Amino acid sequence: MEIADSFSSSSVTIDLKHHQRDRYVACCVLDCKPEIALLDPGPSSTLSNLLHNLDRMGIGISDVGAILLTHIHFDHAGVTGTLVELNPRIRVYVHERGAAHLIDPTRLLKSASRVLGADVEGFWGPFNAVPARNLNVLNGGEEIKLGTRRFEVLYTPGHAPHHVSYFEPDSRVAFVGDAAGIRIADSFVYPATPPPDIDVEQINTSLSLIEAWKPQRLFLTHFGLVGRIEWHMTEFRERLRSWSEFARLSLERQEDDLHRAQEFSEMVTAEVASRASQEEAIWFEQLVSSRQNWYGLARYWRRQRVPSATTRE
Repeated sequence: MEIADSFSSSSVTIDLKHHQRDRYVACCVLDCKPEIALLDPGPSSTLSNLLHNLDRMGIGISDVGAILLTHIHFDHAGVTGTLVELNPRIRVYVHERGAAHLIDPTRLLKSASRVLGADVEGFWGPFNAVPARNLNVLNGGEEIKLGTRRFEVLYTPGHAPHHVSYFEPDSRVAFVGDAAGIRIADSFVYPATPPPDIDVEQINTSLSLIEAWKPQRLFLTHFGLVGRIEWHMTEFRERLRSWSEFARLSLERQEDDLHRAQEFSEMVTAEVASRASQEEAIWFEQLVSSRQNWYGLARYWRRQRVPSATTRE
């Protein structure tokens, strides 16, 4: 059974095993009695793993009443349209800046292809449209009631302009998508800064908003439920600061971007190796592309020099 951990009788983490990789993409299954909600159901390439795990839990797609999306990137939301096709009663909660892209993914697919390569759907699977009638559009500040459970919503941009986070006061768990990065066990916190929409200032503001909830645990799509919140946030902020500065200074050198990104990747690899176990460092190297994070930070700094540049959603 491909379930990473059960953190209560009413919330379960599923390891979606994207391309057979362990602990890379997590979906949270929320038992909201009488319905089931899925938070960040993942890419459509992992649909069979998702349905298999739900079936092992005694859950059918007809039992799913809601999908909560932190944002609309492929690894978080790609399967949403397919799930709605399987069960047209599913309500999808998404920030207003992501809603139009779910209804018509054309621009999203073009943007993802520029960043991730032409075969983005071959790697992540198709990104099917979601009918407008299924969408519950969020701005931040809402309270969502799903059966017996209640969630608060925050607008938490920085990683993406359509990013929201959810907080359940009863469990004190904050479901933060990519707003608080990637966690390598209790060894390393890795800011996720791929292009095209990284905004370092907004990331730090969003972190402060999440901290104001005073969560006892975070649920990260990469990966799962974690504690040690103060340590996590301190590690994240310091690494974001140092990596961002590394990217800024690299732009001042007479090098091409391929060389700059390679230097950044080597720096990150060395940092992980110095902090994580050998097994964790190998896992990290197999799963995460540090070069993409340099390109996201470099684009941020280049746009600081040209304030009139428009944000691509």
